[in-house]
Amino acid sequence: MPLESNHLCALTQKVGRPVKSHIIPLALTRLSRTGEKHLETGIGYGVKKRANSWYDNALVTREGEDILAAIDAIGIDQLRKHKLVWSSWGKDIELKSNDQSHENGIPAHRSIKFDKAECIQLLLLSILWRAAASNRPEFKEIVLERAVLEDLRLKVVAKNPGDFSEYPIQLFQISSLGVIHNRTPLLEVKEIADSNQTPKETIEYARLYFDGFVAHIHLPRGAELSNLYLRACLSQTEETIVFLHKFEDSRAQANIVEMVQTVHKEMTNRAG
Repeated sequence: MPLESNHLCALTQKVGRPVKSHIIPLALTRLSRTGEKHLETGIGYGVKKRANSWYDNALVTREGEDILAAIDAIGIDQLRKHKLVWSSWGKDIELKSNDQSHENGIPAHRSIKFDKAECIQLLLLSILWRAAASNRPEFKEIVLERAVLEDLRLKVVAKNPGDFSEYPIQLFQISSLGVIHNRTPLLEVKEIADSNQTPKETIEYARLYFDGFVAHIHLPRGAELSNLYLRACLSQTEETIVFLHKFEDSRAQANIVEMVQTVHKEMTNRAG
């Protein structure tokens, strides 16, 4: 059955025929190059097998998808250029780069001067917009204030992420190859510290994960972030700190354990 042609594109706000659009770019979520399907699960959603991740066939029209595709292409190119995603490592099983620091008492990290940081910022903001604007049940918990959702939409349409301080983003990387999997974005909260390292305020952020890469997109909503904290976020002018974790010490490993437990429970229920 053909899709209706008088569908309102959530991105351009123009009427047209909707097209298939991935929430997280397909190039970053393809689980297998051979077509083999893998388990994908979420609490309360049962178990499914997919060759890649979630897409929405009612989110955008061709014009909207073309905008997203252009943003994806240049943003992903930057992630791969700096070996921020597993798929850019070739046959290596651990990150090999000359910008890593493992000083005593300081968490392992990289210091990267991006030449196109705005492309990474825009890519991540666009993924957050897609997740929040999609009606897929897997993303129902990604609920943003209407003004925030509209602000993100306008930035994506204009292909301009605006001032980085509006949505500060911290970057994390899993520096050893682990289990290839997909994970939906999450909304979480954490305490931020002032210059004296004293927690003073709780801030909300969206956590994105794909291909061994993690981003925390902060939603300040009036909160004052210290200059020290902002220096640990994606920067247009200075070097950006990317925090490193081995897979066995990462949140992703904990997510895999959770997924295995969920799959076991679902399969046990089906067998019963």
